[in-house]
Amino acid sequence: MIPLLTALLLLAGSVRAGGLLAPFSPPDVVYAVRPEPIALVHVPHDRTRPYALVRDPTLGPLVFLLDTGFSRTTCDDGFVAGLGVEVHRTLARSWGEVGSVPLGVAGMPSLAIGGHVLTDLHCAVRDLATTSSVPQDPRAPVAGVIGADVLRLFVIEIDPGAGILTLHDPATASLDDGAVRLRRDRPWGRRFRAPLVVDGRTAWPVVDTGATRTHLDVAALDLPVISERDGVVRGSGPEGRMRAVVREAEVADAVLAGQSVGPLRVLDRPKPCWVPGLLGQDVLGRFTVVIDGPGRRLRIAPAGEGTWPTWQGVDPPPEP
Repeated sequence: MIPLLTALLLLAGSVRAGGLLAPFSPPDVVYAVRPEPIALVHVPHDRTRPYALVRDPTLGPLVFLLDTGFSRTTCDDGFVAGLGVEVHRTLARSWGEVGSVPLGVAGMPSLAIGGHVLTDLHCAVRDLATTSSVPQDPRAPVAGVIGADVLRLFVIEIDPGAGILTLHDPATASLDDGAVRLRRDRPWGRRFRAPLVVDGRTAWPVVDTGATRTHLDVAALDLPVISERDGVVRGSGPEGRMRAVVREAEVADAVLAGQSVGPLRVLDRPKPCWVPGLLGQDVLGRFTVVIDGPGRRLRIAPAGEGTWPTWQGVDPPPEP
């Protein structure tokens, strides 16, 4: 057993040295003294999830899905091709709800985001239009997905009422009062899981700003099923969608970080065995959400009412 383990470790080291297993290490960050607000927008065909309108002085306005459920920050292959950046093959794969997708890797130019500067960013590369739930429209192309590997470097504040995302330097911003402790998604995972008290029982779904609905294990929580149907599930996978049996269950009472989020209707559908559930926009979108990545804490507060512009890729919305 030991010689076999040694051989596997040596093989993994040689693969890394050859660049096949992509070095998706977190980027370096030059933190701003004072963060700048980032406008949240919708894109055509998706008016539920938050997209960040990033204004880089060199690359111009770029739209990224803000997705704490994506482990790796990902760039669309069309966006990378437009930059003329070389994409390298890897052995890495992205595992999602409807399968797994091979990933390329590209060393990206420095990116200014909310006053901060990301350098040495190695972006996972794939065709988002065909392998994910991210819609692509020629009028408003989505450059990629800002994932947990980048977001966990900040204290992120999502204010849906004001339509603003703020990325705070964790050295000057932290959460104490009213915050709950988050768990890692697996010991080596980049994503976070939050305690959601569901009808008296505590579940630990992944905090997923890229999920439209909350998904829980209905059987484990003994929730009453109110419907069962054959439907189309969209997510990360080779085809971007699949047909599956989806069950909907009724939650009479749900509490997150001291705030009532129930009653609530949740979904239960086929998913990888290591995914404990997803805490989606049907809950998160109603609150101002602050996630302290380095401190692994979360706080929410009721959000005001607001509407976001739909990004058309031609006339940028005004600065917030």
